[in-house]
Amino acid sequence: MFVYLYIDDLSFTRDDFIMIQDFKQSMVKEFEMIDLGLMTYFLGIKVKWCSNEIFISQIKYAAEVLKKFAMEDYQLIDNPVEHRIKLTKERE
Repeated sequence: MFVYLYIDDLSFTRDDFIMIQDFKQSMVKEFEMIDLGLMTYFLGIKVKWCSNEIFISQIKYAAEVLKKFAMEDYQLIDNPVEHRIKLTKERE
């Protein structure tokens, strides 16, 4: 099980649904908590769930950085990273 704690935000995941439910129940017994359901935003990362895929993006954070430095109107350039690459556990 992976557990992420940042100040007052707790997020956890596991591929075992029963373990997740047990963990939630034990945490609620110890601490005052609210279950917000599936993660949608965490530490500047937007999380979008689509069927069996998860998409993550920092577009809001990037826009805030550009605004902070008055760079909203700058021209875009190509990114050397391959676009829409699908990450997997297996090495190819």
